[in-house]
Amino acid sequence: MKGSTVSLVAGVLALLGGMIALVFPLPASLAVTVFVGASFLVSGAFGLFGAFSDSSLPQRGWIALFAALQLVLGVWILANPLAGLISLTLMAGALFLISGVGRIVLGWRMQGTGAFWLLVLTGLLSLGLGLYALFFPLASSPVLLGTLLAVELISVGAALIALGLTLKKLH
Repeated sequence: MKGSTVSLVAGVLALLGGMIALVFPLPASLAVTVFVGASFLVSGAFGLFGAFSDSSLPQRGWIALFAALQLVLGVWILANPLAGLISLTLMAGALFLISGVGRIVLGWRMQGTGAFWLLVLTGLLSLGLGLYALFFPLASSPVLLGTLLAVELISVGAALIALGLTLKKLH
């Protein structure tokens, strides 16, 4: 199969997945939560294995401690996906808040340039999203992560379709 065809098929699948996640944000949010929990679980298990199987590993105790914390976090998220969903939403909210403040500060430092308004407006948007997620986690949790996944899948799908069409024209 040609690269252009693979890119087009992957793009259409990502686009469809993004649209489904946009229509059903709660299941998509739970899927993200389960994926994060499983990632912590696997990462913690491998970290513990590495810490205890290689006696020459420097800082082995710290590696084992952090791996054990990841393992516990993974088990906790998988055992309590709704609580994990709220926790991940709070973390996303904090990241949005910090990112928004950073962009606003950077925007003010770039007054008089073309980037000023873009940085300030996108910073205010991130700040607002962060505050909403932090102050209303029960309301935002069912939709935030799923909507972020949907936006990412839609943008990746569009990019892959554009790449596939461009590759078709080159051949």
